[in-house]
Amino acid sequence: MYIFRYASQPPADKPVCIALQQAPLGKGSIDFFPGEGISKNMLNKLGDTIVARVKGGIATVLITEYHMFDDTIEPIDLRIDRIDNSPAIMRGFSVIATAVASTAIESDQAPAALTLTAHIQGEGDVVSSIGLVGEHNDTRLIEGFCVDWDNKPEGVDLVYTSTTVGSGPRSNVATGTYTGMRNQSLGLVAAGFSLVGPNRHFYELLGHIVFSGHAPQRIAPNQIMHGPTGMEPLVALHICIKPVTKMNAARYKSPWDNSATQQTLSSASQSA
Repeated sequence: MYIFRYASQPPADKPVCIALQQAPLGKGSIDFFPGEGISKNMLNKLGDTIVARVKGGIATVLITEYHMFDDTIEPIDLRIDRIDNSPAIMRGFSVIATAVASTAIESDQAPAALTLTAHIQGEGDVVSSIGLVGEHNDTRLIEGFCVDWDNKPEGVDLVYTSTTVGSGPRSNVATGTYTGMRNQSLGLVAAGFSLVGPNRHFYELLGHIVFSGHAPQRIAPNQIMHGPTGMEPLVALHICIKPVTKMNAARYKSPWDNSATQQTLSSASQSA
């Protein structure tokens, strides 16, 4: 089951409606349960909600955005969250602090060993053992990327998706899978990242994403990230996964605060 929520507040004189319906792809079926005041599965104001139940296999949702004016405004956000029914929903499942007042739970675990490979326009495949590629003030496009997680523990994985300019979002892929294109001079304009699996709550997804001409954004798990207009190309990316060890951890700093980056050119590149 999934929750679709209208997560924007456009000007009253420039309404934008979002309609949901099942697309003729996949063998499953979708039941929609709209919230109060919603007609014909049409979301049009902040907080409008529809619950969707998928059954019988994989199904596809067709999302249509209707603009009631000729001008342009900021992109409308549609938040989609999966309703978790794994053991992680149990009250005592997550990490709990000890009775002694403390800001951290004792742990000697290091961040996950992530290798980020990105194909940069005019440069080829760039490989980083610290999950960091590109520069926040660069203009070279990132055409696609892949995240490898060495010695990945059981019960958790990273999934991600991307959108190439001029096309729609791709399906989610798991670690070890490339998303995007190569050698086409077509940059990514959006990307999203999520932790999945029954043990995902023992880990924290951190990092930054940078679109051309704009400051780094903190990665928001379970959300599609893009620039102000949705057309700015992706130029830098940083991914980090840490075990949950702190109760009130300080916000993660941007890696571009330190100019020293460990990036090496891969000797092998492959065509799209």
